[in-house]
Amino acid sequence: MTVRVSGLALLRGRRGATLALLCLLPLIAPGLELWREGAGYKGGVGFIAVLTNLCFPAINLIVALFVGCGAIGEEIEGKTLPYLLTRPVPRSALLLGRWLTAVVTSSLLLGAAYAVLYLATVGQMGGEALWVDLPLLGTALAGMALSMVAYSAVFVLLSVVIKWPLLVGLVLLFVWEPFAASMPGTMARYTLLHHVYTLLARLSGDERYTTLARPYELELLPAADSLQVLAWVGAIALALALLKFRRKAYLV
Repeated sequence: MTVRVSGLALLRGRRGATLALLCLLPLIAPGLELWREGAGYKGGVGFIAVLTNLCFPAINLIVALFVGCGAIGEEIEGKTLPYLLTRPVPRSALLLGRWLTAVVTSSLLLGAAYAVLYLATVGQMGGEALWVDLPLLGTALAGMALSMVAYSAVFVLLSVVIKWPLLVGLVLLFVWEPFAASMPGTMARYTLLHHVYTLLARLSGDERYTTLARPYELELLPAADSLQVLAWVGAIALALALLKFRRKAYLV
């Protein structure tokens, strides 16, 4: 019921318009092919290049951050949460519903952007290529959706336990994860993006995903291991968020 009532409310206003424009940025890459032949952003190779250079390491994370933090954070910041809590809805159902709304909302927005990007890159190779390379789109959508489940849970937790969740989220995404990925050894495995790339590499077998999942020739983990990491991170983050949310008093 919470998901149904919320709908796509997280994409209303300036936030929705800004995120929609952000999701259109990857179209600049295949657009370069119209001006300079051989720019490298056409076909399945170009599709994956745009995903790995821009979508997965940046755009996906920004969308997950703002939608995830806004799921319950905008009610806390706007002092409207006490009014929601007066309704005959358990707090746990409210928080889980808002988290699921964030997952669905971000996945729909990014999924639409991926579909348009796929048409813009692979479509340049002809109608047959769109059918042949369709598994590339399916794998990318699956990896994106799984990442939204984990990232959204983390950002919902941040919005419940700290005052500036967006700031902390930006540090986690664009300071900690790049730093850990650049360090030799197994530190990259302590980032969510590493496990997303591992799943994509296992599902697709594409060399670019495999290279990103194996920094410094690190052994490629089984898909089941990375899937468990994403699941456990999401479950633990939601459990901690529920614990805090059910105990905290929200006053007008």
